[in-house]
Amino acid sequence: MKPVLALCLMLAAAPAGAGPVDDILAEAEKDCASFENGLLTVGPGAVTEAELTGEGRPETVVDWSAFQCSTMASAWGGTGGSLLTVVAGGVRHDFLTLGWTVADLGGPVLVLALHGSECGGSGVDRCAEALVWSGGRFLSVRSPAPPEEDAGEGAAP
Repeated sequence: MKPVLALCLMLAAAPAGAGPVDDILAEAEKDCASFENGLLTVGPGAVTEAELTGEGRPETVVDWSAFQCSTMASAWGGTGGSLLTVVAGGVRHDFLTLGWTVADLGGPVLVLALHGSECGGSGVDRCAEALVWSGGRFLSVRSPAPPEEDAGEGAAP
């Protein structure tokens, strides 16, 4: 199947109201084309739906590991994983992951397989992160990054 045809079929099969999906696929197509006029192929399972917020309606999940660029072997991933984009609460959330699943632990839990270095080990060590939706954002046991506007506080001039 020709890459452009695959992209058109994926856009046609995208969930209703998939404006963010259109933007994500356009971003990937532009990234690919930016290097030697590459062509994007969107593989099966690249765009799925999963109920992650507990609100009873599915969120859109875009697994960039299913994207291929004709001119870049590892455009959106490598040994540390691939990009996973979740559109939840009307907002795009990006994660670097080796794989993902959704567990039901009294509500939906997004479980990400991570590179071992994320858990203080090496690449061969297994590591995972569990994320739950609460208060309009994903929460985990990891410390959140400081807000960008606070990132410079206390730094030497």
